[in-house]
Formats: sequence, structure tokens, C-alpha cells
Amino acid sequence: MSKRFLSLFFIVGFVVLFSGDSLFISTERVYAADLSNNAHSSGVYKPGFFKHERLLDVFHKSDRLESKGLTIELVYTADFLTNHTGGLKRAGADIDTSISYLANIDLTAELDTEVAGLWKGGTFFAYLLNNHGANPSRFYIGDLQTVSNIETKESTRLYELWYEQTFDLFGTDLSMLIGQHDLNSEFNVTEYGSLFTHSSFGIQPEISANVPVSIFSVAAPAIRLKWEPTDSLYFMAAVYDGDPGVPDENRGGMRWKLSSEEGFMYIYEMGYHFGDPEDSHTFPGSYKLGYWQHTAEFDDVRDTDVNGSLLEHQRNYGMYFLFDQMLIPGEGNKGLGAFFQVGGAPGNRNEVDFYVGGGVHYQGIIPSREDDVLGLAVAHASISGNLRDAEDVAEPDGLTFHIKDKHETAIELTYKTQITPWLTIQPGVQTVFNPGADAGLDDAVISILRFQINF
Repeated sequence: MSKRFLSLFFIVGFVVLFSGDSLFISTERVYAADLSNNAHSSGVYKPGFFKHERLLDVFHKSDRLESKGLTIELVYTADFLTNHTGGLKRAGADIDTSISYLANIDLTAELDTEVAGLWKGGTFFAYLLNNHGANPSRFYIGDLQTVSNIETKESTRLYELWYEQTFDLFGTDLSMLIGQHDLNSEFNVTEYGSLFTHSSFGIQPEISANVPVSIFSVAAPAIRLKWEPTDSLYFMAAVYDGDPGVPDENRGGMRWKLSSEEGFMYIYEMGYHFGDPEDSHTFPGSYKLGYWQHTAEFDDVRDTDVNGSLLEHQRNYGMYFLFDQMLIPGEGNKGLGAFFQVGGAPGNRNEVDFYVGGGVHYQGIIPSREDDVLGLAVAHASISGNLRDAEDVAEPDGLTFHIKDKHETAIELTYKTQITPWLTIQPGVQTVFNPGADAGLDDAVISILRFQINF
């Protein structure tokens, strides 16, 4: 099975890279056709079917809703993932490491109150999330950072539900958001990093691996303020429920349990951006600095009191810095860009005390495929020295892993191609060095083939 998947993987990659215009529809031609002919065909086999931004736009339903202020999006994402060697795959081990299938369904609805004829500056947002399929990192690979950013336990839940109001503050923009909200939808985000399937390029592991936090796939109630004194500068601050719960405990997504025992997650971020993101010749860039603090109690990873119980720390905290920067411009938004991430947290109460990651992002490397993107990135999670000094680490499921390695590092090479405006295919390969920072696991080699359909 693994060999068959490798064959499929390389065939798809070859077609994507070398077929050019013969099999795919150029996005440039699509937009030109849309401007000259607004009457799209509803027939599956007619050319108009391949020109819409969303698959179901052939029925003209979305335009009618958006004219009334309501935007509905349905996106289906699926990964076919194989661990070819290493990780939990050992000789003679009874572990199925053939192709793993996992999928994510996002259904969102957004209402603009001004367009709907209600009041100015308001936005209602609701987000339903469904996940199903395998958990390859948990059962087949054993890595800490998670190779697929859609991996989680099977469930259907209310993910986000919030209201945002914008204000004019002496000629500047101020907004307040309240409700159930994904922290990582606004904080600790890199534009170029979003290309990759590896989780650390979305949310850094010195946050996600250390504290309970409102991120995929379980979000929590929050209040967020954002102030933009200029077009280039912003400041954000938010407070979140300190424990949104794990998927098994919060299967419906409505576990609202605010308490001082669970603590609260405070996060602050300032950012500066410049240039036109639609024109790479302006060398667009974005630089962000953030600080977070969790007010719950956290056990020391090593030190104990006179009774042999782990010492407790009254809070947890960390800082991060990241940027996206265009390096070699091309026409429009094409060109070579780079992103960088770094963050740290105290080693006496956290598993990951330092993280550094980054990579390059080349859009339009093939002239006839201007929307396709090639990316190469590295994620390096450093394991706390205090934790490594401890003899062993007990996991919540009762298993004990001996951690001796200083880090887990992943490298990802990926290519995302726009087959039609509503369909993308993204083959990629990853190598995970020291999966789980467990000296007993060999380096893992992973292949991923991702499909995404915007309905």
C-alpha cells in the first residue's frame, strides 16, 4: 500500500508541475471570462462550471445572500497521509501504517449588519466544524508537533460564535469582539506559514504544547480588542477562558465553564505591516511581537516539595516574534517570500521551552501557473532541559515515555496547485527528526496528499 501511495504521489506531483495550461485552467483567464460574461452556466460539463470561486456558485445562490449581507462558506479538506518509515513504525510492531485518511469540514456564516440594513460596523459569525478519519500522529508517528494541522478526534461541534463591533475613535479604527473565538485566527499568525500542512507553522508549539488554549479544534469564550492607529500599525489584546476542554470533554463545543481554578489566557500582540500585499514589487512585509500569560497553576516538570509532590507555579507565560517578508518580487503577488517564527516559555513548567521555525514561499514559480505555490519550511521545538533531567514523563493516557533527545525537528516540502478556483491539490513530504523527542523512535518520513474543495 505504501508503495502504491508513493507512485500516486509522484504522478500527481509530475502532472502538477509539468502539465501547464494543457490540463488546468489559468486563474487569469477565469477572471477575464467572469468580467466579460456574468451569466455562468449551471451545467456540470460546460466551461462555466470550472470558472467559479465556489463549486455551488453555478446556482447563483451565494450572490443573492451576499447582497443581503450574509456570506456562507463550506470548505472540505482531506489528507491522505502515510508514514513510510520511522516513528511508531517498528519492525514486527502491530501498527497499521498504510494510508491514513483524515478530513475537516468547515461551515461558516457571517452577517454584515450594515449590508443587511441593520446598523453600521457589526459582524455576526458562526462556525460549525466536523472532523473525521484517522489520527496518524497519535497512533502511527508519535510526533509532538503534529504533521497534519487538521488532525483531531472525530466530532462535530460549534467551533466559533461571536459578534464584533467596529468604532471610529478619533479617526482611527477600534473593534471589540465577544463570544467563542479561535485565538489562532488572529494571534500568532503568519501568512506564508499558512501554506504548510504541519501544525507548528500555524500555531507555535511553545503555546499549543504547553497550556490549554482556545485553538483548533476546541475554542473558548473570549473578549478581544483591536486598535489600528494607522493603516500599518495595530495593537490587539484578548482574554480567553483558560481551559476550553479537550475534544472528548467538549464534543458539542459549548462547554462554557469560566472559573479562577481553570484560569484565564491573556494575550497581547502588536504588528506593523507595509507594502501592498497584492503587489510584490512593493516588498510587502508584516512583523509581529506577542506576549501571553495563563493564570492557572502549573506543575513543575521536575522539582518536588518535601512531600514528594511536584512544585506548583502560579502562572505560565511566554513571548513570540514572527514576520512575513517578500524577498524577490515578481508580477502582481508572485515572487519569493520568507517567514520566520521564534518563541519561548519557562523551562521549569513547560515541555517546549523554545521554538524556532521558518521557511520560503514561492508563488508563480511556473509562469503559466501564477497561483501555484511552492514551499519549504523547518520547525524546531526544543525540549525543556528540566524535563530531560527528569527520569521519565507520564502522559495522560497512562503511558510513560523516556525523553532524552533535546528537540523534535520537522522539515516540510510542499506544492499547492490551483486546479480550478474552487479546487486545490497539495502534495507534500515531511521528515520528522526525533519524533516526540523520544530516543527510542527512528526519524519518520511522511507523505501527504491534500485536497481542498470550496463549495
